[in-house]
Amino acid sequence: MTTATMRVRGARELLSAVPYALGYRPTACVVVVCVRDDGALGLVARAGLDDLADAPRRDAVADLLAHRAHEDGARVAFVVGYAAETGPGSDVVAAVDVLAAAVGALVPGCERWVVGERKYRSLDCADPACCPPGGSPTQELESTAVRARLVVDGWSPAASRDDLYRLGRAPEAARSLAGKAARRWERAAAEDRVGWRGASYDAWVGAARTGADALGPAALGRLAAALADVPVRDAVLLWCVPGHEDAARRTARGDAGPGLEDATAAAIASVVDAGRAAAPDPERTAAAVAVLEAVAAHAPRRLAAPALTLLAFLAWWSGDGGRAGYRLDAALAAEPGHRLARLLDAALRAGLPPGWLRRRTSGAGGGGPHHAGGGRRRTFDQGEEADLR
Repeated sequence: MTTATMRVRGARELLSAVPYALGYRPTACVVVVCVRDDGALGLVARAGLDDLADAPRRDAVADLLAHRAHEDGARVAFVVGYAAETGPGSDVVAAVDVLAAAVGALVPGCERWVVGERKYRSLDCADPACCPPGGSPTQELESTAVRARLVVDGWSPAASRDDLYRLGRAPEAARSLAGKAARRWERAAAEDRVGWRGASYDAWVGAARTGADALGPAALGRLAAALADVPVRDAVLLWCVPGHEDAARRTARGDAGPGLEDATAAAIASVVDAGRAAAPDPERTAAAVAVLEAVAAHAPRRLAAPALTLLAFLAWWSGDGGRAGYRLDAALAAEPGHRLARLLDAALRAGLPPGWLRRRTSGAGGGGPHHAGGGRRRTFDQGEEADLR
């Protein structure tokens, strides 16, 4: 994982860096960028204009973001609307106004901006010498020192949210082989369910150790069928939490012996409880993500939701709410009633961060949520003359 560090001077440079903070070029949305007292980037949150079109939903999102910004220790928040039409009375201006009013009531400083196809402008500055009434050319955001440095360092935002998060599908022939293997593995479960679950869990552990590149379509199909079994899926989730491999194996095998409930509670606490939480292990998470993405790429649609939901869980635990939400949308599209996906979706909509991030933002210092892609970490600081890392 690499880190870039540089100085950001003023709102124009911060706006030019937003696509790099998100990992993609935002469109038809409002982005809230929070900066803390020490100049470090805090909460970075995106809400689509379609989610803000309904007044009750817009008010709920505004209230949630305002409280999250306050809890994050924001000194100033930039509420930036992105749309083709950004003139007075436009939908994006209305959305920015509502979100900024809520955020500004809880954060000491709040700035409103809109970025259109050709012009960007502040909604607060009335000085024509500083901010022309019609706005400034958006090309200015493509020519800042910050952007030039990021480009030279090899940083490049995706063209869209879909381009950043979309998972490709395996070739049809590979999917066909995976589907046949999945059906065979499902039939095998009827012969010895306990042994089948143990073998399924062992297959997961082996796959995570050897790596996704070593797995063929048949192995990926069997894993897709295995993850559709709730005990196996729960065991894989527990395996993702370092130090709880024994509880994971016992869960897969249905061993409800002494201590399993306590071990499972401890694993869950290490994810959600701010007092006991730990951040995910990067190597273990990367291995799990690679295998799960390969499974999702090969799985029949009827078996796609479990892998997508586990990917959403890992993204949420890593602090990447945007990716988590995208994966959950895909999981619920494949299986609308998937219970774990619905639970995670409710947590995301409620703005519940993982425990380690909640502990960090409640006073331990450090950076807030970040959106990572391509194996890089983006942490942006802004102040009078702050660092962009």
